[in-house]
Amino acid sequence: METAVTRLETMFQKAESDLDYIQHKLEFEIMKSLPDNPAEEENPVTLLEELSVVKSRYKLLCAQLEKVSIEQRESMNCIRAALENTMKMVQALQQHTDLERLPLSEEEQSAAQQLTCQTVKEMKSLVEEPSSSESAVPDSTEESQFKPLTEEMLMAVPRTIRSTVKLEDLNSFYRELFNHFVVNKNRVALSVSQMNKMNMKATDSRVRILKELSLVELDKQGNVKLVL
Repeated sequence: METAVTRLETMFQKAESDLDYIQHKLEFEIMKSLPDNPAEEENPVTLLEELSVVKSRYKLLCAQLEKVSIEQRESMNCIRAALENTMKMVQALQQHTDLERLPLSEEEQSAAQQLTCQTVKEMKSLVEEPSSSESAVPDSTEESQFKPLTEEMLMAVPRTIRSTVKLEDLNSFYRELFNHFVVNKNRVALSVSQMNKMNMKATDSRVRILKELSLVELDKQGNVKLVL
């Protein structure tokens, strides 16, 4: 569709250029052959005025075409973003269920490559990673590395960000993220809704506090990933 729009834009630009040439050619010929002080009804300049009207209509169509082109690009961006989020949700579901992880077909791989490089890398690592029930078992050594936040750390966050969040609730949320990304070795970023489906009790305020403390990072879609 994008190619078709580009072709139409080129056609309109060429048509406008042709009209300019015709107008100037007519003006030149008229100036050579037109007698002095002709009658108004015999004046060919009327043709030029009509030609100007046609040009104005072409310019209007070009403006409308540009608007369609912009809306088309915005729609494609929305579609790509929706597909990327869907793929991430599927990855997260596969990591927390016993669904069989089948290799991607050539068509699926081609579609994935048209999204973002980061998404493709995550998809390949997910496909190549063997299914193992051991990944769901927390590693006691890694779990012991968890360091809860202190009251001083929370108070260092601007009040406009920390709002009324309690330290106990924040540490509970932080531990859930730690277990998910460090202990269980998950790599795919999570949205707030995905975290809540996993009973992490995520809120925008808690995410913003951890981000202010440089403990988590957010991607362009606002998905959360622990800084390792």
